[in-house]
Amino acid sequence: MATSLSVVVSYNGRHGTDISGQAYRHGELVEIGARGVWSTPLLPGKYAFNTYAGKIITVPTTNFVLKWTKEQFGEHRLDENLSEVSLITKDAFEPVLPLSVVVHIDYMKAPLVVQPFGDIKRLVEQTLDPMVSAYFKNIAQTKTLIQLLQERSDIQRKSGEEMREKFNTYSLELQEVLIGTPRAANGQNSIEQILIQLRERQIAVEKVETYKLQEKAAIQERTLREKEALAEQQAKITTSALTIEISENEGKAQLARTHQQAETIQVTAKAEAEKVRLGGQGEADMIKAIALADAERIKATGFADAEKVRAIGLAEAEATEKKVAAFGGPDYQLNSQVLMRFAEAIENGRLPLVPQIQIGATGGGKGAANGLVEMMLSMLVADRIGPQTVPDAIPEPVEEE
Repeated sequence: MATSLSVVVSYNGRHGTDISGQAYRHGELVEIGARGVWSTPLLPGKYAFNTYAGKIITVPTTNFVLKWTKEQFGEHRLDENLSEVSLITKDAFEPVLPLSVVVHIDYMKAPLVVQPFGDIKRLVEQTLDPMVSAYFKNIAQTKTLIQLLQERSDIQRKSGEEMREKFNTYSLELQEVLIGTPRAANGQNSIEQILIQLRERQIAVEKVETYKLQEKAAIQERTLREKEALAEQQAKITTSALTIEISENEGKAQLARTHQQAETIQVTAKAEAEKVRLGGQGEADMIKAIALADAERIKATGFADAEKVRAIGLAEAEATEKKVAAFGGPDYQLNSQVLMRFAEAIENGRLPLVPQIQIGATGGGKGAANGLVEMMLSMLVADRIGPQTVPDAIPEPVEEE
């Protein structure tokens, strides 16, 4: 049997003074030996007590459980008249809720618990049962049946916190509130149908989660395969990357060399141009000097040649004049020159000295035309004879009979 203590209610004795204090307004507590509820309980043990002079109320000193079920009750049978709490949910279901409450009574406060009701069982039935039932009915009206099933843990925690203060009002220490599974009243199967739907919904949710996990696993597998393939090709990729980098570096080096060569060529071209400019200017100056010198030399030479030609011309003229005078004068010299030209023409042209065909006059006798020799001889004879006077009038020809 659980350990318990006793609260003495004495019907006999002197009139005692209330020692409960101003805060306790449920009755009077008196000292031991006075008439009334003794403020000090009797601890576990054996005592000599006249049961006709008073009453002993047993109060458990350990934690005891109050069960709101018809089939079960606690060891002290304080809850044998309690039953499940009838609820009406937000969605109009009417389940019944089994629950259990763990309570502890401080042994020094046991008289305070007994005084208002005179009995612990009466306290449970008249105060705790309506209070607990009303609390959970209020909770059920704000929850649907599914919420009542799914949020049982939160409801249990919250009810323990809020009901603890109410139990303290009656000098009781609430230790724990335990909520059972709501079930249908009077054999109804509505809750079972809801549970079936809830199970099917959960199965659907689990299927969705399973499909997501399978999809994720497939993606992970594909990623793994890609990484494996990438690892296999890593050497080639590294080589290709190095080749590309080397090519880029070579291109940059070639570009730098090209820039350097271009700059070198540009500087060299500028130097050559400057050299050519300076050399051309020097050559131009030299050519100009040479041209000036040549011009001076040609000028001097021209003057000298002119003087020479003039002197030679004068000498030849004088010599020619003397030759002409020696050969008989200018007419003779002219005729000689003419005859020399005729002789050269005959020699070069191979002309006959005597004409091969002669055409005579009609009367016979002397020819009408003279040959080349005759003409030359006539010129010589005329030169020797000297100039003849031309008659003033040409005589008329005489016709012969």
